[in-house]
Order: sequence, then C-alpha cells, then structure tokens
Amino acid sequence: MFWKDSIRGMTILFVSFPSGGLPSQGYRKYALLSGMGYFLDGYNLTVVAVFTFILATYDIMQYNPLEMGFVSGSAFLGAMVGAILLGRYSDLSGRRYIYIFYLAFFIIFPLLSSVSTSVIEVILFRFLLGIGIGADYAIGPVYSTEMYPDNKRGTGYGLVWAFWSLGASTAFLAGYLAFIYIGVESWRIALGLSAVPAVGLMALRASIPESVRWKSAPERTSGGKNADAGNNIVTATRTAFSSLFKGDYGKRTLIIWTQWILLDIGSYGFALYAPLIIGNFGFHGPGTFIITSALYAVGFTGAFVSMSWNDTLGRRPLQIFGFGFMALGMALMAIAVVLKGLAMVLAGVSGLILWYGVENIGPGNTVGLYAIELLPTRLRSTSMGSATGITRFVSFLSAFEFPYIAASIGYSGFLDILFFVMLGAFLFTITFTPETRGLTLDEIEDAVYVRHNLVHRKN
Repeated sequence: MFWKDSIRGMTILFVSFPSGGLPSQGYRKYALLSGMGYFLDGYNLTVVAVFTFILATYDIMQYNPLEMGFVSGSAFLGAMVGAILLGRYSDLSGRRYIYIFYLAFFIIFPLLSSVSTSVIEVILFRFLLGIGIGADYAIGPVYSTEMYPDNKRGTGYGLVWAFWSLGASTAFLAGYLAFIYIGVESWRIALGLSAVPAVGLMALRASIPESVRWKSAPERTSGGKNADAGNNIVTATRTAFSSLFKGDYGKRTLIIWTQWILLDIGSYGFALYAPLIIGNFGFHGPGTFIITSALYAVGFTGAFVSMSWNDTLGRRPLQIFGFGFMALGMALMAIAVVLKGLAMVLAGVSGLILWYGVENIGPGNTVGLYAIELLPTRLRSTSMGSATGITRFVSFLSAFEFPYIAASIGYSGFLDILFFVMLGAFLFTITFTPETRGLTLDEIEDAVYVRHNLVHRKN
C-alpha cells in the first residue's frame, strides 16, 4: 500500500492547495514539499565532499588541515544557528512564512559558493547556506507532520526523510558527471546546481496554508486574550525555551539529543569523507563519486521501501535494528581496511551497504521523528531546532576532527571508534527510548516518561 500511496502522493503535488483545514488526501503533498527541502539538505551537506576530494587531490587552492576541516564543517555551524533561532521563531510566530522564505538561503549561497576564489570564501558562503539548512531541519518536517493524520504521521515523516538520501546521491552523481565533462572546475557546477530546484520549490510553497495544529494550539504566552487565568501559567511554562530541560520534557529532550548525537558522530564523520575512505577499499579517482552516489541510492531505497514501517512496526524496533546493523557494517569496514584483495573488497562493500541501507531504515529516519513527537506543538520546532543545532555542532566536530584522527591512528582506528559509537547507540535505544507508534500527539504530550515507556496519566 505504501507504494500506491507514494505514487498517488507524487501526482497530488500538482493539485491546487487547500485554503484551510486538513484534506482527506491532500496531506501527502505537504510531505512531498518538505521532502523536496530534505532533498536540498542532503545535496548541499554532502556535495562538499566533491569539493574536498578535488581540493585534496589536485591542490586547486591553498589550504591547511584547519581550513579543510572548516570547509567540511562550516555548513553544520550555520545549520546550528539557523535551526535554533528560526526553529524557535517558528513556534512563536507560525510555520508558514519562514517555511517559504528560508529557501532564499538555498538559492543565493550555493551560487556564491560556486564562484568562490578561495577556501575562505567557500567556508563563509557554506556557513550562510547552513543557516537555511538548519531552518529546513527544524521547520520542514514539523510542518508536514502536523498536517498529517496521527495514524499516518510516521509514514509521512518517512517519506520526507527518504528524500535526504536521494539528494545526497544526486550530489555525487552530479559531481561525477561534471568532472567527466569539465574536469577539476566541476566542483563549481556541483556546489551551485542546487539553486535551480530551490527556486522551483519556493514557488510551490508560496500558496500553502498555516499549520493546522499550530493555529489550533493554545495561546503561547500568559495573558492571551482567550485564555483564562488558570491556563495562562501552564501555557507559559510549556512554551518557554527552558521548558525543554525541565521535568518530564527534560528527560525527553535528553533522549532526543543523545541518540541523535550518537548517530551523527558516525553518519557525518564518515559520509563527508566517504570518497577518500572508499579509496582504501581498492577504488580510486572520481569513480568513488559514482560508488558513493550508488550507496546513497541504496539508502534512499531502504528509506522509501520502509517509510510505512514507522506506523506498522514502530519507531523503537526500527531504531534498535538500525543501530545494531550499522555497528556491524562499521565493523566490516574496519576489518576491510586491514585486508587485501577480494576479501578487502567484499568486506568493505558489505559494510558500506549495511551502513547506508540500514541507517535510512532505522535511526536516520526515527531520531528526527522522535524530536517532533515527544514535545508539544508550541515546543515542537524548538525541540527539532535545538536537537538539530546540537547535532550539527557535533557533526561539525566530526568533520573537523576526521583529518587529524585519520592521520594519527589511521582509517582502521577511526572506523573502530565509529563501531563503538554505534554499539553505544544500540544499547542506549534499548534502555531509554520509548515507543510512540499508535499514540496521538496529544496522548504523547499528556503521558509521563517512565524508563523506556510513555505512561498515560490517570484522570
């Protein structure tokens, strides 16, 4: 059924937008509009690997290891800023307008990155691009999830998430084709190309309505016109930024942050240097772009095929399964680095397929969904934004530290570290992460977290 629903969702994208309320079928187009934003996120975050590969291989600009780290990580620092500030703004002032206008970052700064004449310029423009990426993480999936019915919101988020890997796959494919036809200057095409679909996406989002749930949520501050004195205190407490770190919400925030941090240490620590790492498995030159593109295509396939599993199997078992097999995949890659010949290739490729495929079925899909579901409407983008912000900073550190770690302990040692990180995430999920399948967003909000369960309060 999810294949049928997804195809129908693709066609309904071109149907006129409703002026209000939640349509019976039209909600799928909101997931597609947010998914297209995630496509741009995946493209823009990973395409820098094309630039760093060409930079390191052909010395097209002067740089040092510090600058190399900032080239890979500057967009993550920008994403941290954009996610925290614009995510909070979305909770206070509404989703719609910021959901449309942050796409300007996706148009302007990829183009400026593509005409850069120094590494410093690339770092600056990708930092500014990152502000838009952070906003998209904090607002895009929140908007589409709020427009989905409760019994299908896991599928809706799964559809949004699948587009990230499609964008990443496209980035490496674009880098390869540009290199074949243009040569070392191909990085300019690769960095700037995403501005074109961003223009189209801004036009498609122009006539969307405000989030149904955001409009119907209680007043955000004490003293609201329609709120009585008894409700003002509760509402003000629930919508203050500090509410993320207090009481039951604080426990939920800690779970969200921890599992997402562990995922991103492995995910971006590896992905941003994937073409260089893959070279250790017997593949060389720009052909590593094609291999990386194919691996992200595997990831997209896994995410697309499994997107309804959030609602049928549940978030928790998918995350446990995902982290477990990601650890196995990383172990195989660590072993491959010290092998030779066919054994090296088989172990390396098997590990890569497990890593990319299972990540998108499991935690790559679920950690963001938890950030949306576990906090109430007036804190939802704040939750997603703060989680995105802290994890983008961790992603920056992962990207920044990789050249130094690889130089000091080698690729095998680096992969060993990532294996233990994934093993820790596997054990953390078993111990602490609750299940939200089958619960409405209101039921999740009203429940109390006890160990790895959400327990409903007695009336």
